[in-house]
Amino acid sequence: MAAIGFLPALGLLIGATLGLNTALSAWSCAFALPLTCLGAFVCWCCRAPRGTLVIVLAGFLAGGAALAVSARDRALNSPARQILDREFGGFLIESIGPPGGHDPLPSRVVLVEDASPRDGFVSLRADVIAVQFRGMWQPAGGGIAISVNGSAAEDRVREWRAGRTIEAPITFRRPTRYLNDGAPDFERDQALDGVTLLGTVKRGFLLDVVKTGAYLSERCSDVREHVRRALKQWIEVHDPISAAIATAVLIGDRTGLPDETREALQAAGTYHVIAISGGNIAILARAPSLVLMVVGVRGRAA
Repeated sequence: MAAIGFLPALGLLIGATLGLNTALSAWSCAFALPLTCLGAFVCWCCRAPRGTLVIVLAGFLAGGAALAVSARDRALNSPARQILDREFGGFLIESIGPPGGHDPLPSRVVLVEDASPRDGFVSLRADVIAVQFRGMWQPAGGGIAISVNGSAAEDRVREWRAGRTIEAPITFRRPTRYLNDGAPDFERDQALDGVTLLGTVKRGFLLDVVKTGAYLSERCSDVREHVRRALKQWIEVHDPISAAIATAVLIGDRTGLPDETREALQAAGTYHVIAISGGNIAILARAPSLVLMVVGVRGRAA
């Protein structure tokens, strides 16, 4: 009985994998479900347990595939993308490469991550909540990765925190698709990671924070900012890569990691150290510090 859920779980996993990596449609997978139910019922009535087991497994496989295909289609066709396709007559469907196929649109987004300064630009990740057409705001939805061109002032970048609502004129485009045989589907992978559109803002001064986040979100942002300042003061002056690794471990911000460092961690099987956002390390550090506090050892000595 302990392994009774193994085969259904296996069927769901295999079906989800097929749904994400093939051209199956959600309707074809969903259509197979009643057929498998009927087949399992017939096998059960005919006292054929092995046939019943195989057909039930196929039913879970079809269900997993249907759910995966549906999730993939929803990710690729976010409300914001549908609105832009409708307004620009399919521009986003055909457009690849650099932005510029339309004038910047006043847009309202909620940041889901703190701003990440890069070489010559600032990277933002957000959810679109509204886009303005002909002077009227239209509700929208969907993840977007925004590049703010130019070097924005440091105090401005610190204002762009997760949970805050920002308005800016954004030029949209769809992620580039590489159609070479065997190449991964970058657009699909980005969509499954929560990004269905890419956007560009010409300058940092065009971004306005119109609403701060909830109380807890703002306090968490304060903690992350304190960690960044401390690491910049004490570690980055000695080794920027060490500071980037420490930032990833403590607050989960991996944007400062060079690609070669990221690949080395993955090859060594130690990428989880920076992927857990320091949670296990915080627990490990806090437990002995509490014990030491009980016995009277505090401060730097602890």
